[in-house]
Amino acid sequence: MNLIAWSLFAIIAFCVAPALQLPPDFQRCRRSDPNINECLKSAIERAVHIMSRGLPKFKIESIEPLKVSSMTIEEGIGMVRVIQNYKNCKIFNIASATVTNVSSTITDAVFQLNISAFLEDVYMASQYKLNGRVSMLSIMGEGDCTIKLKNEKANLHLIGEFTERNGKRYVEIEELKLKLDPEKVEMDFKNLFNGDPNLGPQINTIMNENWRQIFNDVGHAYEAALGDIFKNIANRIFKRIPYDELFLP
Repeated sequence: MNLIAWSLFAIIAFCVAPALQLPPDFQRCRRSDPNINECLKSAIERAVHIMSRGLPKFKIESIEPLKVSSMTIEEGIGMVRVIQNYKNCKIFNIASATVTNVSSTITDAVFQLNISAFLEDVYMASQYKLNGRVSMLSIMGEGDCTIKLKNEKANLHLIGEFTERNGKRYVEIEELKLKLDPEKVEMDFKNLFNGDPNLGPQINTIMNENWRQIFNDVGHAYEAALGDIFKNIANRIFKRIPYDELFLP
């Protein structure tokens, strides 16, 4: 089957795929509820906890930990002149998030959602490859690393677009912007400079002492990469459940 035929087949298969039902332990909110934001606050937090077990019928694996096959963070414009390549990433403790505030515009014609959350201790364990400069210091290495974000405030802004299939309306997340505001970032890169026992620990210490400047320079790239991952997860549900069943009239 050539590429064009395969693409057409995939599109047709998606369009005729049956709608799925939201699992019964998910909390649903009504668009007409004047207190919808309070409902969404508890519903979203509950959904995140449920997804720690995974949702096989939506092809969503457990998010505890969240597994990411690879992630590339481009160099910053300030002190971080390093392209960061990560693979076999595991991000822990997302499911422990506490939703602190929700504001929304969810109507028959508009879908916008703003979520604020607090995560006490999120960290990523991964394999890395670095080669470049941090400030005036050369840095290179390849091995295991851990990046920990402590007492993190997160904000997600979602905008949806409506589509119709088989006589039913769906909402698809077209834009998801993620902002992260950690109280502290701790980094531990093993095997820097081919395991040099002096340079490796020194560079880790310098990066941890200057974590705020580093985060200000490349944090947006992490936000964009993670935002795309969360958008993909959300759409695996949103694309398969009709709008009126996700958000009751």
